[in-house]
Amino acid sequence: MHQFSTRTLTRREALQRGGIIAGGLTLGGPTVTRTVAADRESEASQDNDTDASVASIAEDAYYYGLQQVIYYVTRFNYTQNEDSDVFVGVNRLYYPNEGRPITADFTAVVSPNATTLYGQGVLDLQDEPVVIEMPEVSDRYFSLELMNQYGIYPLYAGNQFNGTDARSYLILPDDYEGEIPGDFAATDVVQAGTKTLLTELRYALRDPTDESEIAHVNDLQEQTTITPLSEWLENDRSGVPRAEQSVVAGDYETVPRMAELTEQQVENQTAADFFTLLSLVLNDPSMPLIDDSRKEAAMLERLEQVGIGLGLEFEWSALETDVQEALTSGFERGFERVRAAAVEANGDVMVDMNGWNVLQNTGDFRTDWLTRAAMADFGFAGPDSPASHAAGFKFIDANGDPLDGSNRYTITFDLDNLPPVTEFWEIPIYDAQGYFVENDLDRYSINSYMLEEGLLRTDANELVIYVQNEEPNDPEQATNWLPAPEGGMRFAARFYGPHWSLIDGSYDMPEVVPVEG
Repeated sequence: MHQFSTRTLTRREALQRGGIIAGGLTLGGPTVTRTVAADRESEASQDNDTDASVASIAEDAYYYGLQQVIYYVTRFNYTQNEDSDVFVGVNRLYYPNEGRPITADFTAVVSPNATTLYGQGVLDLQDEPVVIEMPEVSDRYFSLELMNQYGIYPLYAGNQFNGTDARSYLILPDDYEGEIPGDFAATDVVQAGTKTLLTELRYALRDPTDESEIAHVNDLQEQTTITPLSEWLENDRSGVPRAEQSVVAGDYETVPRMAELTEQQVENQTAADFFTLLSLVLNDPSMPLIDDSRKEAAMLERLEQVGIGLGLEFEWSALETDVQEALTSGFERGFERVRAAAVEANGDVMVDMNGWNVLQNTGDFRTDWLTRAAMADFGFAGPDSPASHAAGFKFIDANGDPLDGSNRYTITFDLDNLPPVTEFWEIPIYDAQGYFVENDLDRYSINSYMLEEGLLRTDANELVIYVQNEEPNDPEQATNWLPAPEGGMRFAARFYGPHWSLIDGSYDMPEVVPVEG
């Protein structure tokens, strides 16, 4: 673990350092002489201003840091938390449910999809580059995507990006100055800009009930390797299979509550957790800052005013009560604003697509902190570009009422106007927090592959999805049943390879209609 060679700033030192208070100086002005009464009145006013300023810093810090904090805890879960089901160490892939379709047991990330077999892990590039090898895949959608702590993707690869041939990718850490082997095409050398990356691997599963289909995808997973460059060279310029790799745990600073925060992270975090973790993020040598970002530099200056920053050791319990309260107030406002941003289709973060909220991830998240925070909260590790896929969130029904599994709903697609995609679409369903809920069918979504494979019933040129907690009595309706949780719920529809009408909200997405009676 890296160590801090620092001391904790006192509250007054931290606030003076940032200019929130200035002792006997007016802010930006000359020294003045005050009477005792005037000093007391000024001090009371100054305390109120200070609390408001600290709360404002805390709120903006929540938007700025939520993505990085979730990344930090997620990395811990994969690389350090040996009691976790997803623990695999660094530079190795975890396959949920031992390479079988995801079920309700998978809670490592919020709002997963159910139409691909996932592989996830964390690259550690602090010592050297790594090589990722992918097999030829010509019969299905697949993708390899790398995300840094800011939610920015330095690599999108797969059939929709660079074809179906077998490829080897060399992932270079930030400021790498070593030798680069000549084996790699320039297009396959990735300048990471960081020293830690979340790896996301997806292979489409056309029929999750077909054991031969699952076995085929498992074979593709086994052919996908992550290997440190030195080992790759020693292994005759070839990847080392996952089963032959030793487990190397991550070596990152932790706090006592880390393991408790790995599930439902956003809901379980307190203000003390968040700001403590943000301090760890900013002092982590594997997480360099964004190059030349004035907005981030300004945010870091403000954070220093409350004792958070590079070289500062933050200790929540050492803060005075009023500072804790101000930080908590701003933290809570940030939480509420991010939650509201996902349900307000006003064009700032989300646009309306006939009642579905589409995240506006039309560039990257460098300094669009609110959009990035909303993505981290409602779909952590979602893409920073619609070139990969888009998502449509749904929290209310066609009448404007919150979705609830005690009700019955239908979603009706016109077969001549299905979601326009180059790859596939799916409609997964979650509980109110964004996790799958166990059901008798082990069915967590309806997707276009099911339609193509004849696993769904259509009639009168329509596909009707029946969303309810209990299985429909009508066997024809039961074929198209999407089991709902008992209580609150939400959707996060996925569109892989979306056409632009799914980005700007002009596609006529069907509403979630409550069934009367």
